[in-house]
Amino acid sequence: MPIKLIKSVALFGREVLSNPVTTGAICPSSPFLSAKVASFIDRSRPGWVVELGAGTGVVTRALLDHGVPPERLVSIEMSASLASHLREQFPDTQIIEGNAMELQSIVDRVSGKRDSKVDYVVSSLPFRSLPNDVSQQIVSQIKQVIGKTGELIQFTYDLRPREFAPFAGLKRCQSSIVLMNVPPARVDRFRVNGLASEP
Repeated sequence: MPIKLIKSVALFGREVLSNPVTTGAICPSSPFLSAKVASFIDRSRPGWVVELGAGTGVVTRALLDHGVPPERLVSIEMSASLASHLREQFPDTQIIEGNAMELQSIVDRVSGKRDSKVDYVVSSLPFRSLPNDVSQQIVSQIKQVIGKTGELIQFTYDLRPREFAPFAGLKRCQSSIVLMNVPPARVDRFRVNGLASEP
């Protein structure tokens, strides 16, 4: 097993033990799940791609491999140790140690407010295990930054396509189940106000 992978797995394990609620997973996302998440991104769109809960960087790597320009990718991670690890792995990508509850101010700071159009928010956050008020505030921030033209890409381990209260006002417009992950996951694409049609 490559040394970098061993380091990533060990770091993730420490995060799970110290912050199980905010980590929300028993192991990093599989390459299959990460690739599916990245496949929902239209590379021709010129705006920012903002990643929430970047963790050890598995999804970050998939986004870059998919063709997202590193200078247009902003990866936000609340854990100081994981953020440091991400900076080592992705020196050309903007890695922000920060809280998704302050997403708008982070985007404004990174973009200088001049070019703050966000085309995609890619979230690995475990919304269903977070306190409801925290989930609602983060989703409110997401809706604010994506506006009526951006999209939220979110994966969840709850395979049932049921309504989730903090996501009120978001319309699911694409969904795909990934079985090759532990545990299996569902990737959803959302837009504000149901502007996107069902595939």
